[in-house]
Amino acid sequence: MPAATAAPQAPAKAGATNSTGQNPFWQASNLYAEKITSIAQQPTAASANLFQNVNPGNFLRGCRFIVRSDGTGTGVPTADNPGVTFQSMDLENVDGGEILYPMGGYAHIQAERYCRPWNLDPTVAYDYSRSANPSFSFFLEPEIRLTAGVLSNTDARSLYKYNWTLNTAASITSGTAPVITVTSYLDAWGQPDPQDLEGIPNQPLPPGLALQVKRRHQAGVTLQASGTDNIFQLVNTGNAIRVILAIVRDSNGVRQDGLSDPIRWQQDNRNLGVFSPDQLFQWMNEQYNDYTMGSRPPGVYVWPRFFNPGQLTGQGWLYTNNATKLTFETATASGLAAGTGTVEFVTDEVYPVMATVPPDLLEI
Repeated sequence: MPAATAAPQAPAKAGATNSTGQNPFWQASNLYAEKITSIAQQPTAASANLFQNVNPGNFLRGCRFIVRSDGTGTGVPTADNPGVTFQSMDLENVDGGEILYPMGGYAHIQAERYCRPWNLDPTVAYDYSRSANPSFSFFLEPEIRLTAGVLSNTDARSLYKYNWTLNTAASITSGTAPVITVTSYLDAWGQPDPQDLEGIPNQPLPPGLALQVKRRHQAGVTLQASGTDNIFQLVNTGNAIRVILAIVRDSNGVRQDGLSDPIRWQQDNRNLGVFSPDQLFQWMNEQYNDYTMGSRPPGVYVWPRFFNPGQLTGQGWLYTNNATKLTFETATASGLAAGTGTVEFVTDEVYPVMATVPPDLLEI
């Protein structure tokens, strides 16, 4: 009589349990999407504002916007097209406070590119089109990575909200603007079942709830005439800074590389470096080398302060308090056209909201 064979065993699950004997949240959960609304409108000589509640449910990664045109646009697209389709966008907390502060669509796209580079750069995506008929997608995303900064969206009585303002026709193209459709989606982590099919309990809450993100905006900083010294002081301090992004424009609003050698970076009495724009671009190349990124746009400067866990590159967050003095000093480039200009700063920040933060979510 042949010997009995052992019953086949189910394959072991990678990382089946964490130190508490539970399946990790990211393993037990799933990515979830749900349409919020779709609005079609033709830009005119006046901007148009929309206020919208975010659908309740699950753990909010962010709101994704898919922008399409009907093909009737004419003329030459503006320099910041298609992002300039939005004059302003923001994401509000359940108490009305800002999470992602109001700023133009172009600035939000650059922030998404350089603050969340593991997501596909919107400017190289299949649907990105700079034309009289703009097309693109982007993400108002408080989550940093792997639930860090995710928001609990489980109470229908307390809703997150977003605002967006459609820009004027002249801001988008030199001719006639098309009808533009904006479709928004809730993008979330789903709520896991209490336990898996083998009876092992699932971690019920994402560990990233221990951190919260802010993205703030400092606009209208004056850029002096060519060859004149500038001292830029950032007013948005008080948290750990992951990224500082500067967008430089001349007096006609045209983006230009208006910063010159040297750039002095200082935190209180501590010197963080004296370097040229080329050295800064070297840091950017090293930080973003392993991601699919489009070329740096003129006038965009990035100081990354986060660690890439998989690549072992980058550095830790820049910790500040409300009294921190954070400054950049540089002379305006001699080749700046149209005289003086402005600098627009964006800071991507993070702070703990729980006593214990998982160590693998720090500094990313």
